[in-house]
Amino acid sequence: MFYYLYQGVLMNNQQQNNNGQNLLFNRPEQLLDNLQSLSLRNYSKYQQQKYRNSNEQNSSLNKFQRFRDNLQSLPLENDSKYQNNSNEQNPSFNKSQSLPNDVLTLPVDNHSKYQQNHNDPSSSFNKSQLFPDDVPSSPLENYSNNSDELETINKTTYYPMAFYICVGVSLFLIATTALAWHISKIDIIVFRTEVLSMDRLVVWFDTGDMTYARRNHQASILQNGKVLVTGGFSGSAYLNSAELYDPSTGVWTNTNNMNSIRGNHQAFVLANGKVLVTGGYTGSSTYLNAAELYDPITGIWTSIGNMNSMRAYHQALVLANGKVLVTGGYDGGSSFLNTAELYDSTSGSWTSTGNINSMRIFHQASILQNGKVLVTGGDSGSGYLNNAELYDPSTSTWTLTANMNSIRAYHQSSILQNGSVLVSGGCSGSNAYVNSAELYNPTTGVWTSTGNMNSLRAYHQASVLANGKVLVAGGYDGGSSYLNTAELYDSTSGSWTSTVNMNSIRVFHQASILQNGTVLVTGGDSGSGYLNNAELYDPSTSTWTLTGNMNSMRAYHQSSILQNGSVLVSGGCSGSNAYVNSAELCNPTTGVWTTTFTMNSTRAEHTGSLLTNGKVLVAGGLTTSGFLNSAELYQP
Repeated sequence: MFYYLYQGVLMNNQQQNNNGQNLLFNRPEQLLDNLQSLSLRNYSKYQQQKYRNSNEQNSSLNKFQRFRDNLQSLPLENDSKYQNNSNEQNPSFNKSQSLPNDVLTLPVDNHSKYQQNHNDPSSSFNKSQLFPDDVPSSPLENYSNNSDELETINKTTYYPMAFYICVGVSLFLIATTALAWHISKIDIIVFRTEVLSMDRLVVWFDTGDMTYARRNHQASILQNGKVLVTGGFSGSAYLNSAELYDPSTGVWTNTNNMNSIRGNHQAFVLANGKVLVTGGYTGSSTYLNAAELYDPITGIWTSIGNMNSMRAYHQALVLANGKVLVTGGYDGGSSFLNTAELYDSTSGSWTSTGNINSMRIFHQASILQNGKVLVTGGDSGSGYLNNAELYDPSTSTWTLTANMNSIRAYHQSSILQNGSVLVSGGCSGSNAYVNSAELYNPTTGVWTSTGNMNSLRAYHQASVLANGKVLVAGGYDGGSSYLNTAELYDSTSGSWTSTVNMNSIRVFHQASILQNGTVLVTGGDSGSGYLNNAELYDPSTSTWTLTGNMNSMRAYHQSSILQNGSVLVSGGCSGSNAYVNSAELCNPTTGVWTTTFTMNSTRAEHTGSLLTNGKVLVAGGLTTSGFLNSAELYQP
């Protein structure tokens, strides 16, 4: 069933008009295949065509009849074609006429064309048959050859009509507008009909619900473009279910269950296209060391042997050689973990790489340009750390490197263009925030203080700009309020420079580096409420510019940079337990926010995946009533 707008009323293809006629047929495929435009380029041609069919039971043009029967077009492009065939009973229609791109206008500059048919007895043309009940009838009457009786156009009326059809998974909008002129005693109606693929429209589509509501799940984009969603928490239990979303059909399909129930796990798409799932939490204080492999070709999960340690909240990185390194985390016991292990997708085996030198969680792990992995700081369970260590994939060994100058967790780690690693801010203990920053040189293994930032901060955002500088903005200093300060690190001079403050204090915000090199900061928590404002940082001028408020306050939202460079912001919270379903777009060129279609569900803490076709899939999350299993697709 599909729906359309008829006389201001939403109807479906099974509803009928007052005469019991189906206004539209029941096969949308036929509409797509045969839809043609009624091209009344010359009104006299229509008169002649109508006169030649004057003996038919229903000689008046009924637009719905033509849509329902053959949806064919009158090829009214050359008046001489009809003059030469005036004696034909049923002049043939032309299906091949293409849909017009522009409004088809009726030439009224030559009224002599209408004179030749003024004696035809079948001269009634009733608009009310086209637009019943709301359009007055004004029949065509005979008129003389006196051109003085021909008046100029004195009335133009638009009668917009639109309806949707669905063919497979493609949605089309059929839009028809009737333009009515009154010329002396002649009523003329011209139709403009267009077929618009909904793929060209900016809109949210409900993709249908996942089978299970879930949170703390993983979403992985497969090499075939599909999205695999695994595990998570339904609000009452942890899950082992998995399902696939196919962007080409918009359909969710259950795939085989994982062998273990798990949430807060890790999932990685390997170079061979398979998906590795590791660790996680099953509930009841039970953590996992189990790992398994999903084959998209067969849809089968295969246990590949357990990791050597149960773990959740761990760090995992896909190395340049395709192997997966897992470090640290928590197993539900009395302490955090210092174990690390390596998964080889070629052999399907886990190998212990030896313990890292310190138990840690809330640490940072960074892949260096030389392929090694630098792990810094974190919380050991008995205190915060300042030590750092390196993992060498070529030897599968951990090596202590020099300690950082400051103890820190919840810090930021940024890889600079020259290969050095900048570590900034964080916490050195409970409610002990730091403003120190330091630089790690992978060649020498030495940490160098860059001098203190101008503000203590943790939970901040750090962005590596195209010019090589690092912008640090916002966060929390442990005091009575959050921060609006921002500063810039210049790797050339090794110094920090305060830049202009943001217009709002904020934490738990989003920062996105745009294609033009500017940084867009959106929303967050100001400490006194959630924010709807957004601002843009321009590295060329070192200034912040308000882009105009978003239409909704939001924190814990999703921010996605689309392929066209625009930024899509969706969902989030506008206050305590106040979830939103709004979405909006920022044009980085103009700095203007534009409201786009709302999502079908309010949601925060959801997943957002940018698909290979440029669409954004939003799935799951949390709303006022609980956990969600719904998913929807955004078409830019």
